[in-house]
Amino acid sequence: MARTVECRDKPFDPNNQLNILITLKESDTGSSVTITMPKELVEANLFPWWSKDRCAALSRHNAVQFVDLFDYDSKITTTHTLRRERDGNFKFCGWGSILAKRSFKTGDIIGFWWDKYHDRLNFELLMVA
Repeated sequence: MARTVECRDKPFDPNNQLNILITLKESDTGSSVTITMPKELVEANLFPWWSKDRCAALSRHNAVQFVDLFDYDSKITTTHTLRRERDGNFKFCGWGSILAKRSFKTGDIIGFWWDKYHDRLNFELLMVA
C-alpha cells in the first residue's frame, strides 16, 4: 500500500531571495478589496515558479489568473484573481476577504513567498506599523 508524504506548510524564510515584502498603503487596507504588488517583484519572484503560458497570459493588460493565498497565521487558503493593471503593476482582487478577518493597517509589512509543494502564495504579517 502506498504511503502519502505530508508536506508541511513552509514558514517564512527571511533569507529567501524570492520573497515579496509589501508595506501596506492606504489603498491596500480599510475597505479595500485589492492589494497592489509592483510589476518588478511579481515578475522576478513569482514568474520563475509558473509556467511560460501562465506568465504570458499575465503579460497582457487586464489578463486574469487565479492564485491561492495562504494565511500562514490562520492557516486559511482563499482564491484570488491576479490582474495586471495599465501601469504594469499587479492587483490581487479579493483581498477584502482577508482584511475582513485580519486587522492589517497602513504601514504593516506583509511577507509573501511561493510554496511550490502546495502551489500557492503564502503570506504572513512580519511587522506591525
